[in-house]
Amino acid sequence: MGNHIHLLIFSGPPGISKFMRRLLTGYAVWYNRKYQRAGHLFQNRYKSIVCEEEPYLLELVRSIHLNPLRAGFVNEMEELDAYPWSGHGVLVGRDRNDWQETDYVLSRFSGTRNKAARAYRGFVEEGIALGRRDDWVGGGFVRSLA
Repeated sequence: MGNHIHLLIFSGPPGISKFMRRLLTGYAVWYNRKYQRAGHLFQNRYKSIVCEEEPYLLELVRSIHLNPLRAGFVNEMEELDAYPWSGHGVLVGRDRNDWQETDYVLSRFSGTRNKAARAYRGFVEEGIALGRRDDWVGGGFVRSLA
């Protein structure tokens, strides 16, 4: 996205707040050093949503990965498969990121990696016709207080 990112993060015992503070502060320090600048880099606090139920997890994954298409950064699924600023290409097996967990999501589609990747891609593609899913707001998506 042009001015923000979407991340799906499984938080551990320290919680999401500590992780995000380290991530955002570390990035700001790196960026400021690289570009010889000082001061704030981010305008607002990050927004977080707690995803508590299984069906919402897959809908959240689909929503995040369809954002480049919905925002017009790509025009079709083949371009989305190759889009370098999304984890979608890793899930379909086109790209590789050592830091990106894929087994948890793919295991929801099949026990075999290739079948799971194809089923996942089909699931994402079905979401194009669904458009924005206002019916999923609330329910399993809860605004975090952290």
